[in-house]
Amino acid sequence: MTTIAIILGSTRQTALGRALFNQLKQLTTTNSTTTFTFLDLADYQLPLFDEALPPMANTDRQLPTNQQQWLTDLATADGYVILTPEYNHSIPGSLKNALDYIAWETQRKPVKLVSYSDNGRGGQFGAAALVPVLQRLGMLVLPKPTPVGFVQDNLQPNGDFKSDAPQKARYTKGLQQVLAEITYYTTVLTANPFPADH
Repeated sequence: MTTIAIILGSTRQTALGRALFNQLKQLTTTNSTTTFTFLDLADYQLPLFDEALPPMANTDRQLPTNQQQWLTDLATADGYVILTPEYNHSIPGSLKNALDYIAWETQRKPVKLVSYSDNGRGGQFGAAALVPVLQRLGMLVLPKPTPVGFVQDNLQPNGDFKSDAPQKARYTKGLQQVLAEITYYTTVLTANPFPADH
């Protein structure tokens, strides 16, 4: 069985992404081949990264429980969906900070990006800024991020669609495509891993 982690890349309690995060919880179902886990960065209470050595260079790394749990949850997954807003044409500091803790946990695993916003651009610059960071960590970033705009007009905080949601059909189709795509690539890459000695 493969495991796909869906990560909320904002720690703000009022983040629009929480509605999207909760909608994905409703859309996902565990079956005989795939299970989904949901990782909320706010749950880990990660302090500002301040280790003496870079994670990839620290062979005797010892971390507090919450920080180690973040890395363990990432290592357990075979693929990822990252939800990111756009902050000043980039990603939130909380998401970048969480990624700075990573060493080898996500190497050669696929990741699908979903950006979101309260306007029609859908946070596209946030996704674009995230790509080189993930590539540096050795992740396989799937092409064409999925931008989701006007979140507040379509979703309630619990993830339910509003009764007058203007883009319900588009949202449903787009998010189902996200899940289908990451499931496909995670399944293929897990079954056919790149040889460790290359």
